[in-house]
Amino acid sequence: MNTKEQILEEALRQFSRKGFDGTSMSDIAGPLGISKAALYKHFKSKQQIFDRIIEESEEKYKDVLDKLSVHYPDGGNAKMNKKDVDVYSGISAEGLCENVLTFVRFSMSDEYPKQVRRMLTISQFQSNELSKMYSKRYVDDMLGYDEKLFEQLIKTGVIKNGDPKALAAMFYAPVIMYMGIWDREPKRAKECEKAIKDHVEQFFNMTKLC
Repeated sequence: MNTKEQILEEALRQFSRKGFDGTSMSDIAGPLGISKAALYKHFKSKQQIFDRIIEESEEKYKDVLDKLSVHYPDGGNAKMNKKDVDVYSGISAEGLCENVLTFVRFSMSDEYPKQVRRMLTISQFQSNELSKMYSKRYVDDMLGYDEKLFEQLIKTGVIKNGDPKALAAMFYAPVIMYMGIWDREPKRAKECEKAIKDHVEQFFNMTKLC
């Protein structure tokens, strides 16, 4: 691991504990045994470090979501990716559960996304911009994707007729709720994973046309 990678790793560790505003360049440089001047040779500012962490995290999430056929539409009026519609049109209850749990396990068990989520959870209360970033990543993008997907699945007769926006909330809200419990109480991980699986199966059975 080179110095730049070490800086990003330590910065993420510090941000996940203190938030963006609560972390200084000295907090990042100190544990690495380097001076602030040495730190500035690699990054011009704390903001640049934060921005790079966000970019890397988006790349990692994209890799996971691509494997699950989840491709966020670009722009509010963009059409849903046809590949995604085709995949989810023929998916089984077991397949949907595995897709959701693959995403959840990555988010909850891999140290990198855990630290990014904690960083944004703390930092959302430190600025309006970071608050919007948190909402976009963990609420708006997910709900927006599910809404467009359900809209297409309804149109093609795959699931029962209903309000796509309401269905998206019904599907996603319990998942994010149990992820929150898992975050706060790691000892309840197995309980939360089972609850998510049961919820997804129930939702599938309630909405799927016979």
